[in-house]
Amino acid sequence: MQTTLGILTALVFVVSAFLGYKNMEKYKEQIEMRQAEESKRDNVLRPKLKKTLDQRDLTKTEKEEQQKAAEAKTAEVVAQQEKLESLKKEIADKENQVREQKASIDALADQLKELGDVKELVTKMRRMSDELVQLQSDIDQTTTKLNNLISEKNRTAAIISSFEEENGWRNANLSNPKLSTRISSIFDTYGFVTLPVGNNGGIVGGSSLDVVRDGEVIAKLLVKTVEASTSAAEVIPDTLRADTVLMVGDEIRATAASKPIPAPTPPAPTPLVDEAPADAAPAEEPAPAEAPAEQPPAESDPFQ
Repeated sequence: MQTTLGILTALVFVVSAFLGYKNMEKYKEQIEMRQAEESKRDNVLRPKLKKTLDQRDLTKTEKEEQQKAAEAKTAEVVAQQEKLESLKKEIADKENQVREQKASIDALADQLKELGDVKELVTKMRRMSDELVQLQSDIDQTTTKLNNLISEKNRTAAIISSFEEENGWRNANLSNPKLSTRISSIFDTYGFVTLPVGNNGGIVGGSSLDVVRDGEVIAKLLVKTVEASTSAAEVIPDTLRADTVLMVGDEIRATAASKPIPAPTPPAPTPLVDEAPADAAPAEEPAPAEAPAEQPPAESDPFQ
């Protein structure tokens, strides 16, 4: 009996030793796995977390810079509007000068009709012809300058309209409605993607973007970091379509505004003034043939 108990006791000890050995191996494996996880956390996750926090602070700074840039552009728009008003006034003055010079030409034509001495008519006509040539030259110069002013006015109006449009979607915290780009890289672990365009391409920090595939929106992004030519955006939770995985090359567009942004009404371009033809000056009249004193020759119209 004692021998049986001894054998059973020995068996229990052997089984216990075997189980303890197995538990020891599993415990060592768990320790090694935990050490690997801690190493990954210290060497990979913590640096990435720090980089993300640094990018968040950089985004705040860039947003403040963008706000300052928007204020500067607003001031520039005001300056351009003042310049446009000045150009309008100068154009009106030049148009008045053109009308006055044309009136002078008409007055000279009326004076020709009042001339009665046939012998002095040719001399007067030549002198008036020279004056008309000079007036026509003045008109041509004034017209050229007026057209230059009109072109400058139209160009300034186009610049103002462009500034106002950009200020509209930036102040509404929207990216450029004409934006069209694609995903350049994806970080599934952290839930964000990078784009090959940034502030220069119309990306605005804090704005929403649509991920489009085959003409349909499959997810929405929130812009977190914006640089001059690159940007990063995180996937907005619950917006990724079921059974869909984002891919490099997916099309990115700006999310449409919930309320229409008032579009600036560009002023109608001022048409250029038609320049007078080069042959507008009257030709010099030849001296009339001699005729009996009692029947002077009929006066010819130098403007025909």
